[in-house]
Amino acid sequence: MHQDRATAVLAVVRIVAVLGMALAISSGIFMLLGGWWQPALAALAASLPFFAAMRYMEKRAARE
Repeated sequence: MHQDRATAVLAVVRIVAVLGMALAISSGIFMLLGGWWQPALAALAASLPFFAAMRYMEKRAARE
């Protein structure tokens, strides 16, 4: 396998993280438009663990 190719696990984590971030951010924006401030902030904050998981897996894959 090539050194610059992503593993299957990394590809799956990237896909899940991007989908999770997109869902959390879009629902947070729609809630902001509806005037629901507290649930919107919680939804926007829910995107942070997805971003952290993706960064962790990318750094881990870069070490190997």
